[in-house]
Amino acid sequence: MDVSVIIVNYNVEHFLSQCLLSVRAGVAVLEQAGYAAEVFVVDNNSVDGSCAMVRRQFPEVHLIDSKENLGFSKGNNLAIRQSKGRWVLLLNPDTIIQEDTLLKCLKYADARPRLGGLGVPMVDGAGRYLPESKRGIPTPSAAFWKISGLYRLAPRSARLNRYYMGNLSKDESQPIEILSGAFMWMRASALDEVGLLDEQYFMYGEDIDLSWRLMKGGYENHYFAGTSIVHYKGESTKKGSLNYVLVFYRAMQIFARTHFSGRGGRAMHRVIQLAIYLRAALAIASRVSKSVALPAVEWLLSWAGLVFFLQQYGAWQHIRYDWDMALPATGAYAFVWLAAVKLQGGYDQPWRWNAVAKGIVIGTIVLLATYGLLPESLRFSRAIFLFGAGFVPGVIAGVRAIFTRFGGSAGESTPKRLYISGPADLMPMQDLIRTHDVLEPVAFGDVYALSIHPSSIDSSDDGVQWLGAIDSLSDAIRVHQFNEVIMSGREVSAGQMIRAMSLVSNNHVRFRIAWTDDGQIVGAGGPERGAITEWNGAIFKPRARRAKRTVDVAMALLVLLAFPVFMVRKQSDWLGAAVEVLMGTSTWVGYNNPSENRAHPSNGFVFHRAEGMGDRAGQRALLTYVRDYRWTIDVQVIWEALISYRAIHRHGSN
Repeated sequence: MDVSVIIVNYNVEHFLSQCLLSVRAGVAVLEQAGYAAEVFVVDNNSVDGSCAMVRRQFPEVHLIDSKENLGFSKGNNLAIRQSKGRWVLLLNPDTIIQEDTLLKCLKYADARPRLGGLGVPMVDGAGRYLPESKRGIPTPSAAFWKISGLYRLAPRSARLNRYYMGNLSKDESQPIEILSGAFMWMRASALDEVGLLDEQYFMYGEDIDLSWRLMKGGYENHYFAGTSIVHYKGESTKKGSLNYVLVFYRAMQIFARTHFSGRGGRAMHRVIQLAIYLRAALAIASRVSKSVALPAVEWLLSWAGLVFFLQQYGAWQHIRYDWDMALPATGAYAFVWLAAVKLQGGYDQPWRWNAVAKGIVIGTIVLLATYGLLPESLRFSRAIFLFGAGFVPGVIAGVRAIFTRFGGSAGESTPKRLYISGPADLMPMQDLIRTHDVLEPVAFGDVYALSIHPSSIDSSDDGVQWLGAIDSLSDAIRVHQFNEVIMSGREVSAGQMIRAMSLVSNNHVRFRIAWTDDGQIVGAGGPERGAITEWNGAIFKPRARRAKRTVDVAMALLVLLAFPVFMVRKQSDWLGAAVEVLMGTSTWVGYNNPSENRAHPSNGFVFHRAEGMGDRAGQRALLTYVRDYRWTIDVQVIWEALISYRAIHRHGSN
């Protein structure tokens, strides 16, 4: 075997299909020239149908269907150990190679006995040259010029742009230092000497590490300009996201810790830390600006409308207002209405107009109730409140219609459903949902489902697309854009329901339970019975999170203000817990799945909601708590812990 092509895939089915078509053409050219090649695809538990596509369209490919996301290094190493080629090519799934790329690389590599690795020119989907096609060792100085962006001032400088080796021509074949993991051609015998990819790296940095180890092992890395490939860079990762920033620079920290010591290592660490803080700040600022844009526009327009009304009303009634006071007052009025809308969930997606209406009503009541308490200079006329109660919701409706029209944000949309069940209950669940939602429009097409069992069901019988196991819920929602999840009340345990909700706590997804038998659930008011259980008040919803945080802060402040009482009662550990809660690293009342002993991933907690209960009673209490959160439950649990002198044992803090 001459060449082993290895592709690690993760939820990029359509790019993988294009890549394999180009590889198939390249292998055909190799075989016509008398060489032999094999192709491996390692799938990291994709939920987009990648494995089924490979089996159906590319039967010649050796498919390794992993039931977990191994990451780049482990996935590639798994296939390398099974490969038989003299040369190993690690290839990204979002690439396209030319028909003669494999043959040209093989001939170039065979002619150079000390060649350990080889890279080629890469262009993106728009045909732009990608500078990472040839790179230098990221020394502290090279990393500084790269991370700061100052290398762009002198892109051809051997010093300032050492990271991308800007002094070397992109049109000439020559030795380089660092290869790109998107196309990494390596001698198999060299890998036997220097070792495979370092599995400390989950993603990013492993190509730099292995390239350097090849050089330290006495081999050369080359940039071969005799061919080129397309790399749809960043299609499988969002490179502007905070998560990408953290993963990438943590990989750089591993590299610095492994290969630099002394002053060089410390300098590299400081550069990387600075980069993490700067990029994280930019990512957070971008996120905040997007979240503030909509309410800011609505506030400005509402304010302008109130000012215009006051001007016209004053002219009609022959009233002269003090505009030094009237301008800020009308702005405050608009703010009160929109703040009430926010507190009622009017800015939570998908937008729900009943939440907006509640906010407007509450805001109007607050303004009218406080009108008499305002100074005379701020009491203009109650007419402005009546006008605002009709005008502000009109502004909200108009602004959101424009945002939706031009792709800003979306309101309530047609449900795209995902079922969580076992095969036995799936059909009854569908029948039940059709009966219950007879008037509700639903996105038509295949039925998508996740199995409650640990292993995926690779099947599409009867129009059902089984996407994997329940732990793949986050990926399934991200890839397929589901906005509704329906769980089987008969087959999905309470613990699994809680776990499923926690997996997607930050997504705008509607959760429901379908009870296909005579099952019942205990709610806040006693036993409930019904075919469909809604999760409208779930603890993961933004409105519930706001209420819970408000209770946390209020109770923490009360504890700290009453610290002498706690000292006298010998409950000083409450003070430390209050500080943690106030800082947001913990919550007063939390939960975990009793069967898995797994805490909610976002926070630790001081008191367990179901502490002291049996397993079955605890499951019911937790499910009710999570499904229909009530802040009064938190107060009750804290009070009971206080009067019973319950010891504090912090759980799940990270």
